[in-house]
Amino acid sequence: MERTQDYMKRFGFIAAFILLLLVFLGSDSGAQMEDPTIASQASVEAYNQGVEALQSNELDRAIELFTRALELDPRDHLAWNNRGVAYKQKGEYDKAIADYNRALEVNPDYTYALANRGVARFKKGDLDGALRDLSLAAKRQSRNSSIRTSLGMVYGAKKQYDAAVRELERAVALDRKNVTAYLALAEINEQAGDLPDALRAYGKAQDLMKSGAESLDIASKIERLKTALADQLHEKGLELYRKGDEKSAIRLWNECLKYKPRHLRALRDRGLTLHHMGNYAKAVDDFTTALEIDPKNAEIYRVRGDAYYKLKKFDKALDDYNKALTLDPSDAVARNNLGLVFHEQKEFDKALKEYTQAIAGDPGNPIFYENRALLFLNQGRLQDALKDYQTALQATTDEKTHQYLQERITALREAITDYREGSVSQQEQPPPPATAPSRENTRSRGPSRR
Repeated sequence: MERTQDYMKRFGFIAAFILLLLVFLGSDSGAQMEDPTIASQASVEAYNQGVEALQSNELDRAIELFTRALELDPRDHLAWNNRGVAYKQKGEYDKAIADYNRALEVNPDYTYALANRGVARFKKGDLDGALRDLSLAAKRQSRNSSIRTSLGMVYGAKKQYDAAVRELERAVALDRKNVTAYLALAEINEQAGDLPDALRAYGKAQDLMKSGAESLDIASKIERLKTALADQLHEKGLELYRKGDEKSAIRLWNECLKYKPRHLRALRDRGLTLHHMGNYAKAVDDFTTALEIDPKNAEIYRVRGDAYYKLKKFDKALDDYNKALTLDPSDAVARNNLGLVFHEQKEFDKALKEYTQAIAGDPGNPIFYENRALLFLNQGRLQDALKDYQTALQATTDEKTHQYLQERITALREAITDYREGSVSQQEQPPPPATAPSRENTRSRGPSRR
């Protein structure tokens, strides 16, 4: 955009030499006449040396040389423009704008000075002025990628994100190697909340910058953005889960894990939802990956144990519940579920011990009393079973469970009455209300923000 050269600006002095031959020699012998051609040659030399200094980032020397060129030729719009460029790169925006103004006074059609003035105004914070200059420059040179890039950045600073994205996409369409445009597009998409498009733009920029500190910085931004996008998808999945749309929740968690394969909460919550849907083997896979990330997470050991329990892999379930309790001895659910494994294996004394400890840890959980009631029935302890069912009934708030427990209590009371009246032998036990521990006991609290 800055256009520091004009194709070596001027060329050849053959015509100037011919003019020298035609100079009238009959003037005052004492007069010192300045040859305009020599002055022009000196201006060109100063200008070209200024361009070299500017390209070498020797800004003070460039300013000095362009100033010399302008003293010799004040109507040199290229020198005005390039001195403005040097001032702009030094951060002296007022001086830069003054030089661009002079360049445009000499040549109002010089688009590069117009665009450079727009950039200087942008750097100074004059967004409206920058927008006017760059919009006109883009209109004049509609296929200039650099001008489109600067215009897009101004729109972005004004938070006009749609216009910013439009201009920056035009910029990269015109020049697929425009790293500045890709980076600006990434930042503006991020500000607008469009994280997937921001990631794509950062990826394009990274591909163009194979190495170096700037490439490492982009890589860091990409990782940060992937984490932010993964968190966003996880939260959206939670919202769908709470609305009962488990399949859509899993779809979003799948997307989350594409961006961040080791997203602990997404693995946990997808595993819990798969467990709830009956896909216990895949739930185990998610929990196992989660434990690779966080091997001291007691809750995930417990819920993986729940999945193993459903798969009837009782030894593995037993191992996971014990690990959970080692890490968190206060986990009453793990204690209860450990009792479930012993109950399933008909080790009733061990099961009774675990249920009782679970109740001591969480005396308000009706499921723990229900499980112990089933165990008491297996042992023929009818009064103890009745007492636990009654406690569970008082603690439950679920209408269906309340009805179920009431039915169990009624049936058990009748069985106890029959037993007392002798209609049932002392060796005969009433059939238990269920043939296996209650299904609800193995469920965790479900996906959450924890």
